[in-house]
Amino acid sequence: MAKSENNTNAKNNSKDTWLKNLGAESQEYIHFLKLDEEKKTRVLVAAYNEFLEKGYAEASTNVIIQKAGISKGLLFHYFGCKEGLYRFLMREATRKIASESLPELPDKDADVFALIKSIIQVKISVCLHYPTETNFMLSAWKTNLPESLKQELENMVDIQGNYINVLVALLDDDLLKDGVEKNIAIEMIAWICEKYTDKLLSGNMLDTQVASWDLIAQDLDKYLDALRGGLYK
Repeated sequence: MAKSENNTNAKNNSKDTWLKNLGAESQEYIHFLKLDEEKKTRVLVAAYNEFLEKGYAEASTNVIIQKAGISKGLLFHYFGCKEGLYRFLMREATRKIASESLPELPDKDADVFALIKSIIQVKISVCLHYPTETNFMLSAWKTNLPESLKQELENMVDIQGNYINVLVALLDDDLLKDGVEKNIAIEMIAWICEKYTDKLLSGNMLDTQVASWDLIAQDLDKYLDALRGGLYK
């Protein structure tokens, strides 16, 4: 496929489309979404804290409603069940982080590696800005979830991964080394982006100091330069 065609496809897959696919604002949660912000915040804070402290299996909806100041009937009216509440938290946390960390897709040719570097740096910054949501999503991979929630989590990763795939599909075919298959190159870049971000966040390796961010930038350059050198002529 010509690069111009890739750019057209990228423009047709807008940021809004990816966010919509995350499903945080689906009709099944319409009653909760209509609440005033103060009440929504109380419920979300209580739920995030309870699941983070105890994990999915041991978390108590009784504790959540007590801290949120609502009845159990209302909680189940909003979310259907404990699993529905957890599903909403996953969607909301992912949507909040993605809405600020995913850029609009480029309208013209761009330096893909510079773009990927920028995305990683912005995502890390946004995750530090939303520590509760970030820690919740990281903990979701480590807790014992029902099969339906595990599948939901994997689907969310696929949605974000597909977004990155659209970006790296802008790789210039003419610059790829002989013998390098484009689909393999795309998978390599997407994998490194995700794993590098997870490594920093889950390892508590970050702070907000300028020196820390300078080191991250230098470290990223090493990874991306190695990728560029391995993939491009």
